[in-house]
Amino acid sequence: AKSLLVEAALAIKSDPEKAFAAFNNLSGRFIQDDLYVFVVDLNDTRFRAHGADPRLVGTNGMALRSPKGKLVIQEMIQLLKSREQGELVYDWNNPVTHQIETKHTLVRKVGTYLVGVGYYTR
Repeated sequence: AKSLLVEAALAIKSDPEKAFAAFNNLSGRFIQDDLYVFVVDLNDTRFRAHGADPRLVGTNGMALRSPKGKLVIQEMIQLLKSREQGELVYDWNNPVTHQIETKHTLVRKVGTYLVGVGYYTR
């Protein structure tokens, strides 16, 4: 997850729009089994990319809740207000197993974007 996050951050720094298209490509290199990249614009809190569910692109992430009610994007944004990167742990539906599992999401601030990659613990 860490190496995918680093690669995603570099892609955004190089060409954000091209990076977002690559992250949203369901058969692209930024989706590896249950690892995927997502990006939220910190100015308007809308998803610019989501590797597991491109239908979220353009929607506001602030109301997105985990199955147990945690406002995950709100908490990630709050985390990045005091540092450049961090980690949030919550329950989420694994897109590969279709089970609710514990997810660790690594987030990083890249310019005006929140970039995240999460991994599941089994």
